[in-house]
Amino acid sequence: MPRISEAVKHDHALIKRAYRRLRDADPENRNPNEFMWALNRYLIVEDLVVSPTLDNHVARGGERHRRLSEDYDSMNSKLRHMQRFDPAEASFDSALSAIWVDLEPHIREEATGDLTSLEESLSRSDSEALGQKYEDVKELLQRPYGENGVPDERTLSAILEMPRQELMVKIGIAE
Repeated sequence: MPRISEAVKHDHALIKRAYRRLRDADPENRNPNEFMWALNRYLIVEDLVVSPTLDNHVARGGERHRRLSEDYDSMNSKLRHMQRFDPAEASFDSALSAIWVDLEPHIREEATGDLTSLEESLSRSDSEALGQKYEDVKELLQRPYGENGVPDERTLSAILEMPRQELMVKIGIAE
């Protein structure tokens, strides 16, 4: 069973790979859905699992929780903005770069700070239980979608636009 830091870092690696594939692809043949879904799924799971745990287990965790929530809102907004452009347009590249400007320091700060602090505050079994919860929520979001488990554009748009509380109810983790 993965510890929480391992589960999150695994998602960081998936997002980085999807970003590089999208950035490096021929503009005429780009499919942004894989990157958008990997990032959006990660942001949702982080918001529902990691952020509240930081708030409860780490000194100044409430402050970091607020910052993570702001990151969630900012990147979700930038994903919606990027979705408006054809992947072959220069505006698409600008929007993708704008996401990375926020995402890269977010990942670095989380990997070198938040997750270390969180692991230090948890027992191994608590970290593994939290890692399992992270994977379970991620699995709830990963219901069978189209090719490679990535939702189609309409479904992805609906998820990006859905308020967090409504999304939590839809995936069955809140009433």
